[in-house]
Amino acid sequence: MISLIDRVPEPIFRALSFLVIAVLLLLLIFPLYFMSITAFKVEREIYSELTWIPRDPTLDNFTQVIYSFRIPVYIRNTLIVALTTTSLVVIISVLASYALTRLRFPGRAAMARGVLFVYLVPSSLMLIPMYLIIVKLRLQNTYTGLIIANMSFAVPFCTWLLMGYLRSISVEMEEAALIDGCNRLNALWYIVVPLSVPAIVTAGIFVFNGVWNEYIFALILSQDESRRMISVGLANFYRTDYYMVGPMMAGALIAMSPVVLLYILAQRFVVSGLAAGAVKG
Repeated sequence: MISLIDRVPEPIFRALSFLVIAVLLLLLIFPLYFMSITAFKVEREIYSELTWIPRDPTLDNFTQVIYSFRIPVYIRNTLIVALTTTSLVVIISVLASYALTRLRFPGRAAMARGVLFVYLVPSSLMLIPMYLIIVKLRLQNTYTGLIIANMSFAVPFCTWLLMGYLRSISVEMEEAALIDGCNRLNALWYIVVPLSVPAIVTAGIFVFNGVWNEYIFALILSQDESRRMISVGLANFYRTDYYMVGPMMAGALIAMSPVVLLYILAQRFVVSGLAAGAVKG
């Protein structure tokens, strides 16, 4: 395979590469474009012939979403749960990953493997035990219950991601700080955390995105409409005999906006954070 690729002339190889990238980009952008134009269409145009540009653009779908389907309430609930979960998970994961990569204590290797094994457990298998725990604690239909449920699978993932990054950071600077009088927490706060900002931001974004799009736990643990998450709220656009496609697409555009904005603002951290740890420094 390598010899065949080497024999391809550079201009042809470059043209084929651009063609593959263009096809993949089209496949990714097309659903977003179709969702966007559908959100601005009137109902009769949605269910009639397929059009690539709205003939009579309207904002009625967005008006229905905001005033009739309580999307602002769902977004508020999701922001509260997502931001709180992300903050707690990042703090716990930074401390856990630092302990597992820097400290020496019996069972450290087994605990590190255990973090990975817990992360590999499908969340669907944790649904019934987690539901029973939340019910016993009387935390159903509360933000606290949703936060605990999301932390159960976010902490192992975030810890494992940060462990790979911390292993790439040289320990000499920490040892110099310890010699100068710093304790472990000071070394973590003033040396490790500033050097780990790309990985911490990347882990936080993945956790936030996972909580924002989570559906199973949000559906089971928040039956009360006042605590409903946006992923569950979007399912309200279904009626007995048809889907309200226009409002659904408008709600999906509104729901995806915070996550897209977050990725745009933190793009450079995500790229550097994902590439970090590939080469051990």
